[in-house]
Amino acid sequence: MENEAFKILIDDPDLGLRLIIGLHGPELVKQISRCIQNDDELVKDVYQLTLIAIWTDHKKIVELEDPFAWIMAIARNTALSTLRSERIRLKEPIEDHENLRSSEQADTDLVYKETLDELLQYAKQLTPREEEVFIASKVDGMDNKELEKVHNLKAQRVRNLLSSAQRKIRKLLKR
Repeated sequence: MENEAFKILIDDPDLGLRLIIGLHGPELVKQISRCIQNDDELVKDVYQLTLIAIWTDHKKIVELEDPFAWIMAIARNTALSTLRSERIRLKEPIEDHENLRSSEQADTDLVYKETLDELLQYAKQLTPREEEVFIASKVDGMDNKELEKVHNLKAQRVRNLLSSAQRKIRKLLKR
C-alpha cells in the first residue's frame, strides 16, 4: 500500500497526494519538527512547501528506488532552507524596516501631535498677523528671511511679531 500511493501519483496526483498525506503526514511533520523547534506556524509552512514539492515532482517520484526517503529528504532540506531564510531575514538591518514604528516612536509622535494641537489652539488667541507669522515660523519651519519674502514684511517687523507672539504663547502655556 505504501508504494501504491506513490504509483497513484502518476495517474491521479490528487488522490496520490492525499494517500501520501494519510500514510506519511505525521512522519513528515516529525521530520520537519526536528529541524524547526518551537515554531508551529513555520512547521506548517514547511509542511505545505514539502507537499508542493511532492506535487511538482510527482512524475519523478515514482521512478525513484525509495520514494519515502526522497520525500523525507525534501522535508528536511526545505526545513533547513526555510530556517536559513528566516535567520537572514532576522539579521536584516533595521533601516530596511523604517516603516515599522516602535512603541516609543509612536508615543513620541502622539506627544508631538498633542503639543502641536495645543500650540495651535493658543495661537488662535494671537493677533491675526502674529498667528500667521508664528505658525509659519514654528510649525512650517520658515526662517526670518523667508517670512520677510512670503509676508512682504521688513526684517525688524518679523522679529517684533515673533517676539510678541512667543511672549504671549509662553504666558498661555504657564497657566
